[in-house]
Amino acid sequence: MQHGIKRVSLSEEAKRLKLEKDQVKIKEYRALTEELFKLREDGNYSDEALLKNNEILIINPEFYTMWNYRREILSRYKAEDVQVYEDLLNQDLKFVLSQLKKFPKCYWIWNHRTWLLFELVKIEKVNWGFEFAVVSKLLDLDQRNFHGWHYRRFVVENMEVACKGDLAKILKINLDEFNYTTLKIQKDFLNFSAWHNRTKLIPKIYNLIHGNEEELNGVLDTALFQDPKLVMNNDLEMIKTGMYMSPEDTSVWSYYAWLLSDEFFTNAFDSKKEYLDTLNGQLDVITELNEMEREDTGNDNPSCVKFLKYIESLKSELQ
Repeated sequence: MQHGIKRVSLSEEAKRLKLEKDQVKIKEYRALTEELFKLREDGNYSDEALLKNNEILIINPEFYTMWNYRREILSRYKAEDVQVYEDLLNQDLKFVLSQLKKFPKCYWIWNHRTWLLFELVKIEKVNWGFEFAVVSKLLDLDQRNFHGWHYRRFVVENMEVACKGDLAKILKINLDEFNYTTLKIQKDFLNFSAWHNRTKLIPKIYNLIHGNEEELNGVLDTALFQDPKLVMNNDLEMIKTGMYMSPEDTSVWSYYAWLLSDEFFTNAFDSKKEYLDTLNGQLDVITELNEMEREDTGNDNPSCVKFLKYIESLKSELQ
């Protein structure tokens, strides 16, 4: 009994010490914030201001006003010495990367990194290949990170620009990205961002190939993209695994709806009957899955019920 009382006493003491420590931190943070606002108000864009800015952003990376101030400080060097500006931008990329490792889902860090790269573009010193490696590594650490996927698309778009119209290189970049989404999905069928990226890549790759066959001259394996129906059947088979493994996950079902209804696929069918046969086949798949769920839980699966109705509605539109 006495031992228990002693532990409570220590716990209360620990709480008191923590509260005191937190109050000191809050006081220091407020003082630093006030100092930085004063520096900005006075038009102070010195090295000292940049160091102070480092301090506040390490504590609070969501402080977007301080990111704005940081860009103002960095921009001062642009007019003075381009080489110094380049070095400073690259140093800041390292700072931002260290922050991304700690706060990978903070929008303002990603936003600032994008700004740094555009500044490097202006002085023709950007390295998109390195940036691609960085975002690939970050997605290895957190493969569902929405911000990371958005940033990856941004990097890929700029890698394409750097290809200067070389269709074979541009196509290879996009085929590699398609294969990358396949890899990430097979590791985690709940990866919404990978499925979403696929919806952008499939029509893009198809359009890059068709109409440019002579220029591409068969240099890459594009057999899957010769007909939208081939892609559709390939992905219907792949997504079936995801539905059976995680029937409650919305990302799988969202992609499934896209496969069944997007005009990119539906316009590829030679007849209404051919499309109808595909829909009936999918009704069988969902019915079987729902029966399995009912055997396991005693209830219909809500997603299965929803999509049985959805597929029937697609069929009715053909009438």
